[in-house]
Amino acid sequence: MKHKESFLNYLKNQKRYSVRTLRAYSDDLEQFYSFCRFSQEGEQILLVDHKQIRKWIASLMDNQISARSVRRKISALKSFYKYLHKEGKVSDNPVKRIVPPKIEKKLPAFVSTDHMNTLLNDTEFGIDFKGLRNRLIIDLFYQTGIRLSELINLQIFDIDSYNMQLKVLGKRNKERIIPIAKGLKNSINEYLDERNKIENNAQDFLFITEKGNQMYPKSIYRVVNNYLRLITTIEKKSPHVLRHTFATHKLNAGADLNAIKEILGHSNLSATEIYTHNTFKKLKSIYKQAHPRA
Repeated sequence: MKHKESFLNYLKNQKRYSVRTLRAYSDDLEQFYSFCRFSQEGEQILLVDHKQIRKWIASLMDNQISARSVRRKISALKSFYKYLHKEGKVSDNPVKRIVPPKIEKKLPAFVSTDHMNTLLNDTEFGIDFKGLRNRLIIDLFYQTGIRLSELINLQIFDIDSYNMQLKVLGKRNKERIIPIAKGLKNSINEYLDERNKIENNAQDFLFITEKGNQMYPKSIYRVVNNYLRLITTIEKKSPHVLRHTFATHKLNAGADLNAIKEILGHSNLSATEIYTHNTFKKLKSIYKQAHPRA
């Protein structure tokens, strides 16, 4: 039996791989055979060394194949030669010496400072309960960087207006204190004045519906999405984008990275450091605009 078919039968019958995975592995091996100009029946595939594999990878990268797809193809080839080694067909796995390309991290999407100022300063939300509530939702996300689940579960007694701070219950029930600015405190108080007028309101949750019920994730998401759509064309328009925006704008303004880590409720600094890439990107842009030799 041909080596490729024998390998695929092994994956199907013994490893119980899905049809989709088998098809992907088959296509990847077919591409490698084609690149090396090997026949399906030939034994040349047993003589392959890491140099030939590197050339194949280079050709894939030259053809704009993504790093993620290349890594999958390398994985398929590695499994193939591991099988051949197990069957005694090759003395070693040549793919072991191959270092797969790194997958470039996607930078967090965020809204520009100008667009956020336009939204919060120039957009008409209304001065009724719903308008004040929706504006506060946007402003609270932007000024504190809290998560959607944290905002939904905020309770009135979590707001400490005297000390200008709020208490947040984060992941793994970890509590943290976030300072709030005077303007945000005033917005909260204005909203609470209207909130107290809601009849049959027995909820302690800060954000409620016009019927007095706790708001649910989809309704919060819809509020954020509808308003971000007015001022930005970025693909994602979610509460988490406002969290990214908070962190990026704070760092751009010179805030300490450890302080941002604590406010966001990250367990380690590496989770916060990703926002420095956006900051460096901005610095490079400023440099190119301002430096005569850039």
